Amino acid sequence: MPLLKIVAFLFVFLYLMPFMTALCCMFPTFRHVCFACLLYFTSNELSMSFLPIPDWPGTARGYTVSAVYLFAASLLLSMMFSFKYKVKLFPPGAFTYFLYYLAILLSGINAVHMRQWGFEVFKMFWMYITFLAVFNYLNNSRNLFFFAYVVCCILIVLFIVGFYQKYRMGIFQIRSTFPHQNSLSLYLELFGLLTLGILMNEQMSRLLFFLCLCAFGSSVLLIIFTYSRGGLVVYFGGIAIVCALSILFNGFSTRRLTLMLVGLLVMLTIVGYALPRIVARFTRAPESSKNTRIVLALASKRMANDTRLGFGANNYSEYSGGEYNYVQDYYAENDSPRYGGIVETIYLLVAAECGWWGLGTLILWFLYYYLSDIISMFVLRKMPCSGLAIGIFAGLTCNYWHSTLEWSLKQYNNFEGQMIIYALVGVIAVNRKNIKAAYQRKQEWIERQRREREKAELERKKRILATLETENVR
Repeated sequence: MPLLKIVAFLFVFLYLMPFMTALCCMFPTFRHVCFACLLYFTSNELSMSFLPIPDWPGTARGYTVSAVYLFAASLLLSMMFSFKYKVKLFPPGAFTYFLYYLAILLSGINAVHMRQWGFEVFKMFWMYITFLAVFNYLNNSRNLFFFAYVVCCILIVLFIVGFYQKYRMGIFQIRSTFPHQNSLSLYLELFGLLTLGILMNEQMSRLLFFLCLCAFGSSVLLIIFTYSRGGLVVYFGGIAIVCALSILFNGFSTRRLTLMLVGLLVMLTIVGYALPRIVARFTRAPESSKNTRIVLALASKRMANDTRLGFGANNYSEYSGGEYNYVQDYYAENDSPRYGGIVETIYLLVAAECGWWGLGTLILWFLYYYLSDIISMFVLRKMPCSGLAIGIFAGLTCNYWHSTLEWSLKQYNNFEGQMIIYALVGVIAVNRKNIKAAYQRKQEWIERQRREREKAELERKKRILATLETENVR
C-alpha cells in the first residue's frame, strides 16, 4: 500500500471522522449538513480504495472508503454520544439484511479469490452503517421534508451535469455523475419517482412544490437522454404506477389531474424530439449483446446448481472465464479470456456467488421492505407520508424489475441509494401509528374549529335578529 494512502487512511479515521463527530455533538445543526452531504455523495462517488485491483471485472475492486461512509459514521457516532437521540442498532428489516450478509460470508468457503471476496464483505459492512445513520437521523428528527428538499436539489444538480455532457461535450448516452448510464437509470427510478409521489400527494410549501416539479422534470429528461433501453421502459412504467396509485389511494383532485395532463403533454413532446434515437437504440442493438446475456444467464444457473454455498461473492468472473467449462460452448467460437464478464441480472449473479439459498435471502430482504411499504400505503391512505409511500413503492418496483436486466444495483451508488430508501421505509413503518394519530388529532381540531365558527356565526345571526326585532317593536 503506498505511503500516501496510509497517511490518508489515518487522517480520515483518526482525525477527520472524530473531528466531524465532535462538530455534530457541539453544533447539532451540523448533523443536517452531514446528512445532506451523505445523500449527495450517493450520486457523486468520492472514494479511495486500499489494496485495489483496478482491472478486476467484479462488483467491488478494493477496500473502498467513500465520502458517504465518512459522513454516515460521523452522523451515527454523534447520535450515539448524544442523550437526546435514541439510537436503534437493529431497525426494522435488519434481520433479513444479516441473513443475506451471512450468505455472503459463507460463500467465502468456496471463494478462489479471498481478497476480492473481502472487498464485497467490507462494502456490505459500510452499507449497514449508512443504513443505520440514515434511519436513526430520520427517526429522531422526523423531518422528512428536509430529506425531500435535499433529494430535489440532487436531481437538479444531476440534470445540470447531464445537460452539460449532452450539449457541450456531445456525449450520446449521458451518465451525469455516475460511472454508467444504467447506474444513473436505477438511481433516478428510486428518487425521481419519489419526488413524483410527493408532488402528487403531499401537502407542502410552494417552494418545495416548485423544487419537486423541477426535480421530477429533470429526472424525466435524464432518463430519456441516457437512452438506456431498460431504463426508458421501466421508468415510464414507474410513472404510470405512481399516477394510478395516487388516484386509487387518494382519489381524484385538481392538482393530480392537472399534473397528469401537463406532464403527459410535456413528456410526449420530449419523447417526440428524442424518438429517432430511442428507436435506434432498440432496433440497432448488437446481436452479440443479447447472446452474451443469454450465455451468462445459462452459465449462472449451472454455477448455482453445482454448489450450495456459491462460488464466493465477487468471484463470478473467475468462473465465467475460459478456464472453466460453464461457458466453454460460447468461448469455443470466440476469444477465451482469463476472467469473464458478469451476468446482467443481480438475481442470477447472487445465485452463482452465494448459492440458491443466498438468492432466497436476497429476495427475502427485498420483499420485507416492499411489503412494509405496501402496508404503509394502506394504513396512511389520504394522510401525510402517503405520497412518500407511493413513490417508494414505484421506485422499488422499478429497481427490482430493472435488476432482472442489470447488475448495477451492486454498484456503490445504487446500493447506497437503496439502503437510504430502506431506512426511509423503516422510519415510516415505525411511526405509522404516530402519523395516523397526529393526522386524526389535526382533523379533530379542524372539525372543532369549524363547529366553533358555525356556532359563532349562529350567535351573530341571533344577535342581529334580536336587534332587528327590537327595532321593529320600537
